This record gives sequence, C-alpha cells and structure tokens, in this order.
Amino acid sequence: MRHDVHLAGYTYGLRPVATSDAPYIVELRAAGGEFINRGATTLAAQLAWLAHYFERHGDYCFVIERIDGAGREGLVGVYDVRLDDRSAEWGRFVLARGSNAAVETALLVYRFAFDVLALERVRCRTLAENAKVVAFHESCGLARKPSSVTIDHDGHPSPGVEHELAKRQWPAVMKRLDALAARFASATRPSLRAPS
Repeated sequence: MRHDVHLAGYTYGLRPVATSDAPYIVELRAAGGEFINRGATTLAAQLAWLAHYFERHGDYCFVIERIDGAGREGLVGVYDVRLDDRSAEWGRFVLARGSNAAVETALLVYRFAFDVLALERVRCRTLAENAKVVAFHESCGLARKPSSVTIDHDGHPSPGVEHELAKRQWPAVMKRLDALAARFASATRPSLRAPS
C-alpha cells in the first residue's frame, strides 16, 4: 500500500518502501539466512510484487535505514490489518548481516501499530526452529500463544510459534525496548536524540 509514514528512533528509522528499492530487496533476501522466505528472486519478479503491494490495502512495508544517512539495513512490514478487531501482523523482517537494528525496529513497529494505526493487538509468527527470534520476542515481553501455528516457508508448511502484544501491555514493552534502544545507541554515538 502506498503510504507516507516515516518513523525515527535513536539510530534507525522506517520509511516507505519504494520501487527504487527493488534491487536492494532482492539482494538482501538472497543473502538472508535459512529462515528467510526467498520471495522474488529476480528484479522483474520483485517489481511485480511491489506493483501488487502498492495496490493492496492494510499492508505497510518499510525500509529500515540509519538516520545518520549511512544507508539501508533491512526491511519490515505490518500487514493483514483488520479493522473489525483492530489487529495486524508484523513480519517480513530481514536485517542486513551485522545490523544492530532489531530492538529499535521492534520499538518503531509497535509505535506504528499502537500509536499511529491505533490497533488493539499485534501478532507475529516465527518458524519454531528459529530459536533466536522466538527468544527475542519473548525477551521483549510478548506472550506466546498456547497453540502452535503452521507457517508457509518457501512453499512448505512448517511449525511456527505465534506471539501477541496487546495495547494494554504496550507501555511496559515500550519502556523496556526504549531503554535497550537508547543503550545500543549510546554505545555507538556520543549524544542521543530522543525518538520523535
């Protein structure tokens, strides 16, 4: 969906994905680890995916980039926005190797979901084998749903884990993520700028 939402944190920001990002997306996903869906593997296929995405409502794709202008470090999306129960899913989360943007990206995604879209809950689904990301969501304070889910991973059904964050839990999670993001930022920059 075409949108003009920009969010900035201490070190990283989210901006709308653009057609000009297509080569970067193909390259980033190709370099991703074993848990990343390959998605479009050619520039033509990625451009076709983006053309369809720009017409799809309730789907927000972002490029993660450094606010100091040092470049792009990944992708993330908030999608399947449901107005009936004010919920959405976030994912399509791919970081460049060596990026430290995970915590701040999660903080910005939840700010977008709860403060901009005014959602009541946000879910995320992770392959069960991806223990590092499952642990990351739980370290943020998200509740794991008791039943397992099935995730389509490169055309194959695979066991998954679903986490959910309700709006009432957001203030506590925000405090935790903001403190971590500020700590990471202070380790790499001498002065901090408060998120806007």
